[in-house]
Amino acid sequence: MEPIAANVTELELADSARVFIAPTRAKDVVTVQGSVLGGWNMAPRGRGDVQLVVVDLLDAGTKSKTKDQIREALSDRGISLSFNCGGDRTYFNGSCLPEDLNFLLNTIVECLTDAQFPAKEIALTKERLLGEWEDAKTDTRGQASRALIRNIYDSEHLNYTATIEERMESVKTVTRAELLAFRKQFGRTGMVLAIVGDVATARTATMVRKALAALPEGSAVIPEKRLNTKSATATEIVVPIKDKANIDVYIGAVTPFTINHPLYLAFCVLTDMLGARGLSSGHLMRTIRERDGLTYGIYAQPAGFNDALDGAFRIWATFSPNTYQEAVAKTRKEIDIFLRTGVTAPALLAKQDQLAGSYVVSLSTTGGLARTLHTIGIEGKPLSYIDAYPDLIRAVTVEDLQAVAKLIPFDKLSLAASGTFQK
Repeated sequence: MEPIAANVTELELADSARVFIAPTRAKDVVTVQGSVLGGWNMAPRGRGDVQLVVVDLLDAGTKSKTKDQIREALSDRGISLSFNCGGDRTYFNGSCLPEDLNFLLNTIVECLTDAQFPAKEIALTKERLLGEWEDAKTDTRGQASRALIRNIYDSEHLNYTATIEERMESVKTVTRAELLAFRKQFGRTGMVLAIVGDVATARTATMVRKALAALPEGSAVIPEKRLNTKSATATEIVVPIKDKANIDVYIGAVTPFTINHPLYLAFCVLTDMLGARGLSSGHLMRTIRERDGLTYGIYAQPAGFNDALDGAFRIWATFSPNTYQEAVAKTRKEIDIFLRTGVTAPALLAKQDQLAGSYVVSLSTTGGLARTLHTIGIEGKPLSYIDAYPDLIRAVTVEDLQAVAKLIPFDKLSLAASGTFQK
């Protein structure tokens, strides 16, 4: 089979920008996935919500167009465009017909460079965000997740999160001056862009170069990343919320490594063997759900590894208040059983086949290919990585799994739970 990278062109651009163009057999659809440097990690401490307001208002009016003009022009052409927050980056993704790609690219650039943040729109966005945070107070899954993060990371770590009350106060005090200053970080430097679908490479390259020429150089400075300093402890935190039918639970610990560690892929494989979503492919689903009937879903996953940070091993599950204590005890027991008996060569081979196959399938859509190319770009990997990944997964050994398991404090996993607890 021809390498996927053979059908992808990476443009040579200044300012360390990376642009990937991938023509596919998809008819009449183009997917765009990209990002620029400038995220909540670059905001002053406690002011990360400035980015939250920025991304909500990037298409709410520029120097030359009103919000209605921008959004109606996109809608009339059937174009989708959205902006999203990140730690080191602000992300954007969209889709369009091939003939509208130039319009989409220029709209993205216009929003990133000329968004004006009208006072009326700022007020409306604040009102909406405050309403969402108010609703979040009764969201058991979100409350459990935040409680775990605050417990396992030190307060100066970039993965540490503020309380809902702190976030609400932060949103209230966001100013237009802060929004304009934050937007000025965006530029070509470090930009990553993937364009996939019904495109011609040469014509698309010309469009991209012309569109990006309107972007400034950019001023975002990636902050220094340091490892978590808080020691792992097997603590349990509960966040009571009245009248909830289920209790959401997060169990986890910070890992002493980033995605650049040589055992990171082994960590991903190990985590998936323990807690994959499939009924037959994850140990916890086979036991806690299928065998014991104690949950509808229980999954293990890496978390918080974006932006070259040391992330965490994390398990999420939802349990009934009636069986909460039993379910937690059995989950901890099954983690121990898996580490002692589940890390075998046949189990590893089955997981490698599954992960490699799923990866190849994910690249069959314009969205999946664009996301993968974009990830390769922001992680600084060579384009060839797109074809090497399945082989790298298959190269993981049982010894690798055992080695990475020793780096994770499985005997000191913290727990955070939120819901209605029995007395």
